[in-house]
This record gives sequence, C-alpha cells and structure tokens, in this order.
Amino acid sequence: MRTLKVIKKVNNNVAIAINEHNEEVFVVGKGVGFLKTPYELTETDLVEKIFVAPKNIRMYDLLNSIPIEDIYLAEEVIKLGSQILNKTFNPNLLLTLSDHISFALTRTREGIRIKNPLEWEVRTLYPDETRVGEAALKLIQEKTDIALPTAETTLIALHFVNAQVGSGEMTDTTKVTTVTGEILSVIKYALKIDFQEDSIHFMRFATHIRYFILRQMSGKSLKDENESLFLMVKEKFPKELACVEKIADFLKNNYGWTCSDDEKLYLILHIQRLISNEPTE
Repeated sequence: MRTLKVIKKVNNNVAIAINEHNEEVFVVGKGVGFLKTPYELTETDLVEKIFVAPKNIRMYDLLNSIPIEDIYLAEEVIKLGSQILNKTFNPNLLLTLSDHISFALTRTREGIRIKNPLEWEVRTLYPDETRVGEAALKLIQEKTDIALPTAETTLIALHFVNAQVGSGEMTDTTKVTTVTGEILSVIKYALKIDFQEDSIHFMRFATHIRYFILRQMSGKSLKDENESLFLMVKEKFPKELACVEKIADFLKNNYGWTCSDDEKLYLILHIQRLISNEPTE
C-alpha cells in the first residue's frame, strides 16, 4: 500500500502530495485536505483519485483556478471519450481538460464567444475525436444547463487528439494540425483537386501527413535508402513530384525543415494514390 506525503491543501477534499517517484500528484478524497500539512497519507479507500501533474504546469496554480465540480465533469467527459474512441489517454488529460472546460464555462457565462481557427482541419482530420467533442457538449449541457458554443466541439476534440499522440503537449498537436492543413492547401491548389474528406483514401493520406510532420518535428526524417526507386518514381510522376517540391520548399521556408528523398518518395506515392481517387476541379 503506497504512502503519499501531502504537502499542500487545495480544499478539504483535494490536496497536493509527493508520491514514491518524487512527483507532485493531485489527490482527491474525502477529507484529504482537512489535516494540517505536511502529513503522511496511506493510499486507502479514503483516496478516490490520484493524478500526476503535467510537467509544464504548476499544479497548485492550476488547481486553485478550477472548481472541483469542473474536474469531476472533465472526468465524465474523458470516460465518454474512452467509450467512443475505445482508447485510454495520457493521464495529463484530466487536468488540461478540466482547465479547458472550466474556462469555457466561465467564458460562456460571461457571454464571451471564441472561434477555433483550426475548425476545418480538426473536423476533417479527426472525425472520431470531433464526435467526442459533440458528445461532450451535450453532456456538459445536461450537467450544467450551459450550452457551450459549437467552437468548443473541435477545441475539446483537440485535447483528445493531444492525449493520444506525440509528447502530449497541446502546442505540438496544434502545430501538427496547422501544418497538415497548410500541406493540404498546397496540394489542393497545385493539383487543382477537391478532397473527398470522408473517403478512406483521404484519411489514409492525412494519417501519412500527420506522421510525416511528427517525424519532421522530432528531427527523425526517413533516411535515404531507396535511391533507384526514387529516380524511377520522379520520372513516372512529374506532376506529383512538382507538388512535393512545392511542399518541401514551403516547409523549409516556413519551418526550416528539410525533406529527405525518401520522405519525398513516399509523399509522391501517397499523393498519386490520392489524386487517382479524387475529383479534379
């Protein structure tokens, strides 16, 4: 049975403690914040939940700003997301989503409405997570009688995307989504095509682009191991090659990324397969 060192009270039922790994954790349980700190807390039935704090967020500041009922509401939304996506998530999701939902409720009560500049990208690239966002808004309205603006659908969806991939940092997820949208725009206008966004071909292509960007961001671009195949593909698909070169120039000029020949090779092949199944304008 683990023992935690409670170091700071948030309220009578919430406290901050240090676990056996010397990590700050968020402890929820009846009366855990009632005793004078510091004190030793044995993990028993008294402790309802323990959450590890995100490394880039000071836990006490974050917790102080979130009503406990909003944290419980976020937990219900996460359960809903887990059922819809059939996945488990980065444990940081509870705190980041609690913070988001709490702030969204405050904004709505004050009549402040925001837009998501990545609305199209999120709905197009992450339809399953968008369904979670839609279900979350319904649940939040049932529980609070507050109807969050529809922009919150995709903002909440991004939290679930973020909790599944990469470093778990929202800035990385936002960057991947932004760059994906930019690459799709380059392709759309270079090749004059309309995407069938609900087609399996588009979703496969979008998935390839997403992992391509993650490799670029991590500096782990594919190594050049297919020179002869690249030469053959370049000659066979000149239109797709020209499009890929535009993408490579865009990424170098805007993000300082350099595409290896193997990355270009796979982009050409994916684009060729995509446009062979997409209508032209």
